[in-house]
Amino acid sequence: MEKDFLISNPARIAWILQSLRDDHQLVDVGFRGRDAGVRSIIVDVDSQHGSFTIDEFPNEVCHKLASTGELFDLRATLNGVDVTVTSLKVDDVQREPDGALYNVTLPKQLHYVQRRESFRARVTGLAEVPVDIRHIDSDSSLTSETERAQLADISAEGCRLAIPGQEDALCSTQNELFEVTLHVPEDEPLKVTVESRHSRHLSRSCLWYVGYRFVSPSAAIQQRIDRFVTNMQRIERQREAMFGN
Repeated sequence: MEKDFLISNPARIAWILQSLRDDHQLVDVGFRGRDAGVRSIIVDVDSQHGSFTIDEFPNEVCHKLASTGELFDLRATLNGVDVTVTSLKVDDVQREPDGALYNVTLPKQLHYVQRRESFRARVTGLAEVPVDIRHIDSDSSLTSETERAQLADISAEGCRLAIPGQEDALCSTQNELFEVTLHVPEDEPLKVTVESRHSRHLSRSCLWYVGYRFVSPSAAIQQRIDRFVTNMQRIERQREAMFGN
């Protein structure tokens, strides 16, 4: 069932943008009347001052358009929800050692479309779930005791992990099998075999975000996964309800 909302509550708009920021979700930026677009991430949300910050656009044309105040639209996906904001404009460009940052006034309206009833449950910002991950063939670990991966989101079919590492780390390969151990709160560690499906690296935070598919979990393990997903969705909905529509 599709649920379509036009959000105008400033606190909820800030919360949705903060959720995109916390989850390091990519946002698509397109400029009005221009054949130019780019992807970036939200790096900060300041609800007190009514603004948010977007990381520098890697495309030079888009960077110039943003710097000169051209209107742009922003689109993103958050746990099965499509988020769209139109007619945004960069108010100020900050020069940082790692690149420019664009300050943008918080929008007065945000379009929010939930396209499925049981969506992927976000974990970032709701719970801390350290993860150990080992390659099945080589038995090598992608993490260490001091730099564990963290569970970013999870569904009945798979999960996405935030793994510390430089861009040359061995996290970009697909269709490889791993054993992951999810250290879920107040429960025994949950071990499951996974297959890597997609990955991307965020240089500013030195993190890989890697998506995995669960491979033939036992009935008991699947029950535990489903229970954890349901619990995360419940917490997310409780927080969302605090802000109303």
